[in-house]
Amino acid sequence: MSKNTVYLVMLLTVAWLILVESISIVQIAIGFAASIICVICFYRFFDLGKFANINLWRLLLYLFYLIGQIYVAGIKAIILVIKGAAVDIVKVRTIAENDLFIVLLANSITLTPGTISLEITGNEISVLWLREVDADPLELEDADEIIKGKLEKQLLKAQK
Repeated sequence: MSKNTVYLVMLLTVAWLILVESISIVQIAIGFAASIICVICFYRFFDLGKFANINLWRLLLYLFYLIGQIYVAGIKAIILVIKGAAVDIVKVRTIAENDLFIVLLANSITLTPGTISLEITGNEISVLWLREVDADPLELEDADEIIKGKLEKQLLKAQK
């Protein structure tokens, strides 16, 4: 059993305890057992080569960073809707090569208010984007960087 496996079981057990909103011996045992079953299924049914280069601690830090970005984007989206917004579909190119990281980036973009990932094609993500009606043409050219912002940089830090 590797160190990452132990961390994963611990993390899943803590997630269970948060979801059931109860800390008791029974809930800890249920969470621990469910976590072990999930990890066994994970190792049995998934190609581990795709997950070998992931630093779980950095990925956990990314989760907290993402939560902060969701709130920041939410405030920006509220202001944008009040001022008036236009909708565009743009293609966002990512430098991530691992399919898992591309999907995580697309999901992160969707979670931030004002953007929705529509399709992933290779290293390109089609995104529905809220923007200012009278946006500067230079801003429209940099839509790729505005949308993925620092999310991609922070996410790629989770690669070993």
